[in-house]
Amino acid sequence: MFDVKKQLMWSKLRVGIVVTLAVILILLTVFFAGGIENIFVPKVDIRAQIKDVRGLRKGAPVWVSGIEIGFVKSMSLNPEYGTLVTMAINRDALEYIRKNSTANIITMGLLGDKYIELSNGTLEAGALSPGGTIKGRAQPDIKDLVDASTGSLEKATEFIDKLGNFIGEIQKGKGVAAKLITDPALYNDLKETTSNLSKIVKDFRKSQGTVKMLMEDPSLYNKMASASLSLEAFSKKMNEGTGTLGKLIEDPTLYDNLNRASKQLNSVMEEIDSGKGAASALIKDKALAGELRETITGLRETVEELKTLTRDIKANPKKYFKFSLF
Repeated sequence: MFDVKKQLMWSKLRVGIVVTLAVILILLTVFFAGGIENIFVPKVDIRAQIKDVRGLRKGAPVWVSGIEIGFVKSMSLNPEYGTLVTMAINRDALEYIRKNSTANIITMGLLGDKYIELSNGTLEAGALSPGGTIKGRAQPDIKDLVDASTGSLEKATEFIDKLGNFIGEIQKGKGVAAKLITDPALYNDLKETTSNLSKIVKDFRKSQGTVKMLMEDPSLYNKMASASLSLEAFSKKMNEGTGTLGKLIEDPTLYDNLNRASKQLNSVMEEIDSGKGAASALIKDKALAGELRETITGLRETVEELKTLTRDIKANPKKYFKFSLF
């Protein structure tokens, strides 16, 4: 009897163990949804700097190009970046993640579940090393869209209210806009101005005046361009200090010499005005001036006589010179 009870208890124990293992296997299958083999794949940790994780949970999947390569291992607050998300990804997938890759938090389905999508980055940036850190951001969710729409609606409502007030003032005949719309004088003035402008344009097209020649003759532009180039070359030479004009402009000795000569001339004029020196005597003494005139006149007469004598000697040398050999 004891042996029968013992065998029955052992049979129940074996059934319980089998049922328990089956339940555990079913739970594991449901939980990992066909990815149970990934548990035994070697993994490495990488980090992402994300300001706001927007409800991201531990264990959320990590994807690259639509393929799941890992999961969110942990999340911690960071005073500099906001949050620092640690992800465990497959080691063989690390070569597809670059240093300039980004971690984007994306909403999955209508239930609001979050997952991380890693961008591939560029080949020039180089592969990310284990334990490396990349930048991340969260995509706008419905709340952000609602907030943005609310702000836009408020601005649109404010604009419509202002537009309604503006139209009301026009209908009441208030303000400058109402006068511009309702006053017929504006139309008449615009019509007259347009007519005058049209007449001026017609006269301009028919005329052969200077303005038309300036606008239609291409030689004017060529001459102005040539003059501009010449002026530019001239200015360049002046700036470089080559040529006489550049030296006159930039050489400070010219100013010093002119200043010295001006001072000396001023001193001479002051002496002449004060009656000092020979120059002042020659200018102010009338008797001396008369004597100088008489002397100059005498010199002129003597020179004329010498010229006359020279001409006569050349014409009649025998009259003045006699030669005899015996």
